[in-house]
Amino acid sequence: MRQIRLRIRYYLIIILTILSLIMFSTFYTILHKTNEIEQKSDIFEKWPSEKNLYHHQNIEQQQHIPFWQALDAQNIYDVNYMPTNHRMKNKFPINVEIIENLFQLVDSYKLEIITDKQLNINEFDRVFIKRTTTVNNKKYSNQKEDKEIVFDVNNGDDDTNKKQQKDVDDFQSGEKPSKMIPIEKVIDENDKQQLRKYIINMLWKWKRKYREMKQINLAELLYEHIERDEPLKLNTTWFEYLKTVTNLHLYNTDSQVLKHLLDQLLNNDVIQANELAQGTQIKLVLQLSDGIEGLLKPYRVPRNYQTLPDHYYFSDIERHHAEIASFHLDRIIGFNRVPPLIGRILNITGDLREHATRFCSNIVSSKCEKIYNIVEYILSNVVIFEQYLPELAKTFFISPANNTCFRGHCSYYCDTAHAVCGRPRDYLEGSIQILLPRPPVIEWQKITHPYRRSYSAVRKAKWESNVNYCYDKVFTDDRYHNRLILDMIDLAVFDFLIGNLDRHHMMKISSFGLNSALIHLDNGRSFGRYDHDELTILTPIRQCCLFRYSTFQRLKTVYKERLSLLLYQSLKTERLKTILINEHLVAVDRRLDILFHVLNDCIKQHSVVDVLVDDGI
Repeated sequence: MRQIRLRIRYYLIIILTILSLIMFSTFYTILHKTNEIEQKSDIFEKWPSEKNLYHHQNIEQQQHIPFWQALDAQNIYDVNYMPTNHRMKNKFPINVEIIENLFQLVDSYKLEIITDKQLNINEFDRVFIKRTTTVNNKKYSNQKEDKEIVFDVNNGDDDTNKKQQKDVDDFQSGEKPSKMIPIEKVIDENDKQQLRKYIINMLWKWKRKYREMKQINLAELLYEHIERDEPLKLNTTWFEYLKTVTNLHLYNTDSQVLKHLLDQLLNNDVIQANELAQGTQIKLVLQLSDGIEGLLKPYRVPRNYQTLPDHYYFSDIERHHAEIASFHLDRIIGFNRVPPLIGRILNITGDLREHATRFCSNIVSSKCEKIYNIVEYILSNVVIFEQYLPELAKTFFISPANNTCFRGHCSYYCDTAHAVCGRPRDYLEGSIQILLPRPPVIEWQKITHPYRRSYSAVRKAKWESNVNYCYDKVFTDDRYHNRLILDMIDLAVFDFLIGNLDRHHMMKISSFGLNSALIHLDNGRSFGRYDHDELTILTPIRQCCLFRYSTFQRLKTVYKERLSLLLYQSLKTERLKTILINEHLVAVDRRLDILFHVLNDCIKQHSVVDVLVDDGI
């Protein structure tokens, strides 16, 4: 009996000890969270005036935030979270005189650049392209990687040459050659010059063909479909906006339609919240009143969060304020290729949780309810299928700090440890971007970016080791013998200014036809570093040394007006405050300077008229 009493006492002591530890840790967590919420810093008093915004040497660096602490930060305006300085490491030598001389040089060639050139298309025929194109469309089963194979048919004895020529013919016909002699392909300077002349000639042909072409807008393409299925939408702001979406741009900068659209994205009620299954991180599709669909990217990290140097670009977290700043920069430069978006504060419970659908992944909204009724019946009888059917409503919960959270379903950061939470309570910042019509109503084309990164921690992309990559792969590809090559260069300019390394594909609306501009989608991983300029983003410009003349003129204008000041003034129109901290604004100016230096190097290597092209866009 005594042993039983001793055992009971022993168990009670253990249980009380465990409970005490749990209570202590819970109390400490709540106290720590509450202390973080109560910490406030008036960043607006620290914001630099426009007068000293550009004095790089006098600007004190903001503090960067480690990744895991950034996800846990409670104050959305806390820009002094950590006391560690993080200064510029890769300083590019900037010479203002070089830039001014570049402007004067280009101005002296203006007439020659814009004058229509009647070049002879036979000056450089396709035989040369066929001879210099790398044979890379086939793969052999014994090859572990996609290697470039070129055969030497010009050197050696006659028997060897005949054998190699037969191998080339067999390879092109789809038959496996009896013996391959791979050698390194070399393009000499004469070949490069001839290829460059051919590309410029094709761009001038493109200009003559399409310069008189009437612009096409989405409203014209969708009118019959909307009139038949949803006639009430013909009188909405959404349909008026579609009239401004053309094959050349997605909006008119100063139009009243754009202002009304942004106002509705900011103020319209949320009717339904669906989870977008595409992409690696959480995104929600919001059905707003007046027939508007918006893509929500929620707040994840504070404004001064910096991507860690050891953090790969493909695992970087997406930032809603980066999407907002990218849209404003796109509008300032005059690309007008980022779908309009606005920053907004949402109520997680009232706007999202109460309107969250249970099953709506890549399903037309009108059919979602019917499909869910069927799915719900299946789930009630076959529970094993539940793990394969994402249901947004089931992912909401209340955190220990009493904040409403949800985790969603995606590849990265969609678990309870990295949930999207109100900061504080129910209030959540986010960017809401207009969703353009999708297939099957409107057809899109997804093009693999030729300068796509390897998305590997151990392997490099081919363009990183081949200085002739543009001549080997881009100039010799028929798909780029039109405006697409200059659109790709424009995209490189945009990505470099915003610091976006995550550009694996290029998107365009194929329903517009061939003369359709690229659309600059998915910029959430931009503005990750203000202390580092990723020069590899400029590789398409460095290697191809082609540049659209109208883009150069717009960049010259914003350079003289100071791009960072224009961006700062534009961002002040947002309801959300301090979209970009000062260091990012300084970085934008610095990157524009670097871009002009790279263009100057190209013009030194070639000439003004062989680099700047007026394609009528």
